[in-house]
Amino acid sequence: MTGEHILSENAAGFVEVLTTGDGELAYGYRLAGASPGPVLLVAGMCSDAEMVFERILRIPTLPWMRGSLILIRLDAFDDRLHHMRGIETLGPIERTIHLPIIGWDSPTDAEVRGAYHHVLRACARLGMIAGRGVVANTNWKN
Repeated sequence: MTGEHILSENAAGFVEVLTTGDGELAYGYRLAGASPGPVLLVAGMCSDAEMVFERILRIPTLPWMRGSLILIRLDAFDDRLHHMRGIETLGPIERTIHLPIIGWDSPTDAEVRGAYHHVLRACARLGMIAGRGVVANTNWKN
């Protein structure tokens, strides 16, 4: 990939910051699992998406995930359509989830937890994680 992509290894595995080709705009993250597999794209707005992704990054067994988890912040593109041409393809994506805006100012922990479990259920259905302990009965529609 070209552009200013930052790849770092941390406790969660490999995290790549996705930027436009000119490096001016960071619009998301890609978390690569330990082995090849499906790709799940999670699109969200505002800090809600960041809060959900940060919670996912705290999962201790995340480096063993199959495939890749991509988070895109759609609000990064507000009034910046000229950056759209600098975005490279993310490759084939098996499933896309759009997180609703769960709280403009301060989302509750229950709202963040609901979105978090929504993403984990999608990962389990794709075979990216085993799915043990993933809450199945929530108000989120899958």
